[in-house]
Amino acid sequence: MDTAINLDPSATISPVDHCWNRIGVTGDASCPELAKHVHCRNCPVFADASQSLFSRETPADYLAEWTDRLAHTVSQPPGDSVALVNFRLGEEWFAWNARSVVEVTEPKVIRRIPHRTNRLLLGLVNIRGELRICVSLRELLSIPHGSDQGSDGDLATRRFVVVAQGTFAWVFPSDAVSAVRRMPLTALSNVPTTVSHSASPYSQGVFCDDGRTIGYLDDKQIFSALEGKLR
Repeated sequence: MDTAINLDPSATISPVDHCWNRIGVTGDASCPELAKHVHCRNCPVFADASQSLFSRETPADYLAEWTDRLAHTVSQPPGDSVALVNFRLGEEWFAWNARSVVEVTEPKVIRRIPHRTNRLLLGLVNIRGELRICVSLRELLSIPHGSDQGSDGDLATRRFVVVAQGTFAWVFPSDAVSAVRRMPLTALSNVPTTVSHSASPYSQGVFCDDGRTIGYLDDKQIFSALEGKLR
């Protein structure tokens, strides 16, 4: 039986548990569901909480409260940890700041762009009804061993990662994605000389996790490089 959604603004709405801020990607990343959903945006709990906000009555002092908040500049103390999405390209593991990861999806059909598709610009993919540019992060970082749709790893582990800067989103294939991890910034060390010359400009450092050496990528540098190379 279908359940009707109560849109009556006078209805009593249960308090929302902002679990994503406590144990999710913006919290300590300890939620066991992250292993399955990778990102809070993919979790049904997050979707249900979003729906409940549309049914909530606006408090009488809402406008005054936010006017006061926006009128003051609040200085935030520097963070001592960062939430990361770890993923594999070929035999190498990298981490992307979770703040700019929109979602992680199953592999999609890549549509070629006539006279534009190449080793870096793979084509277009349909993400939730919107066409997004699909790029090869492996090509940008000069990672060897096959192509993004080649024979590296298990087909079952492959995922597409959607990342965004502002209103613009990119998609890149990966050979595997692990759960979101929150890492202390003190765990980062300098990029070793063994990292390829091409990958070094895009790395902020390296850290160890589950016995792997993982390169923490500079998402802003990668966004800038993609925009420059694909003009």
